[in-house]
Amino acid sequence: MRKLQLGLATAGVLLMVMTGCTAKLAKEDRAVLDQALAASQNAAKSAQTAEAAAGRADSAAMKAEAAVGRAEAAAQKAEAAAQSAAASAGQAQTAAGQAEQSALKAQKAFEMGMKK
Repeated sequence: MRKLQLGLATAGVLLMVMTGCTAKLAKEDRAVLDQALAASQNAAKSAQTAEAAAGRADSAAMKAEAAVGRAEAAAQKAEAAAQSAAASAGQAQTAAGQAEQSALKAQKAFEMGMKK
């Protein structure tokens, strides 16, 4: 008896579900359902567009990081070149001073040679 009642209850529930699935929608309900479907499709397209934009932004960020690295390397090279130039300028100034002293000594030697 209990099995028969359970079977009839299950059959009744299934009959109500089947009736609900086959019932036609009203025009207003159909319009709302169509709007919901369109909104869902638009949201999916927007999500795809946003994902593509995020990918492009990530790529741009990686390129910017690479550019920053190259700029830092160039700045370090420029700084090293400036230091080298400063050292070379100091050496040139020292050499100029030594050349001036040598010229003065040579001039004195020439004058001494002329006096003799």
